[in-house]
Amino acid sequence: MDIFSWSPILLTLPFILIGVAVYFLGVFCLSIFARQAKRNPLSIPVATFVGTITTAWALSLGFTAADVWSVNARATQVAAEERSSMMRLAGMVKPEALDSAELVTGLKAYKDASAADEWHNANLSPARSVEQALQHIRLGLIGLSKADVADPIIGQMAQDFDELQDARNSRLAIGAGSVNQLKWYLVLFLTMLSAVVIGAVHADKPKAGRKAIAMFAVTACVSLWILALHTNPYVGVAQVTLGDARI
Repeated sequence: MDIFSWSPILLTLPFILIGVAVYFLGVFCLSIFARQAKRNPLSIPVATFVGTITTAWALSLGFTAADVWSVNARATQVAAEERSSMMRLAGMVKPEALDSAELVTGLKAYKDASAADEWHNANLSPARSVEQALQHIRLGLIGLSKADVADPIIGQMAQDFDELQDARNSRLAIGAGSVNQLKWYLVLFLTMLSAVVIGAVHADKPKAGRKAIAMFAVTACVSLWILALHTNPYVGVAQVTLGDARI
């Protein structure tokens, strides 16, 4: 189940659970380390050791965030390229230009099918209806090439059509591979380990340790939630859309 496609409010639930789990794991380990510290005070790690693990956690979170922002920027660029290719083709086949009703029909079918069957499904997989619309456009271009249309114009339209297909392929590739689960596993593991380390270095100060663990749990929970909202560029509060491509 892909939780990254959930609504922002619903998505808060698993990350609240993660925050609670981080807190109780840290407190549990703190109690164990506190008993050990009473028997042997020298068994407590030095306070600076916490920076080793939390720095690794921050770096892994930063790298994951950088990938998320990069994917979102790429998705925005690809959407603009797809829309631009559609508009250039539409401009050439309007009644005041080449007046190709077949191509206009194909472009409208492509726009409607991609919006309903691919964009609506977060671009996770190609839709047969979009493939059929592309074939309709392709046949329309072949028909124009057989008519009395200048070769440079046909060449430009063929290039625009190729760019449209390339943009669609890039969009589908982003939709299918936007979530790298291994990076999320690493971040979650280091989040749990950081809570354990915070408990270990506060073994001689349990009350301060519980407060430190609580603050870290809230920080981790909110940071991961905000990052999760932007993981899939085609869903959520900051989703990329095709825009107003009027044909």
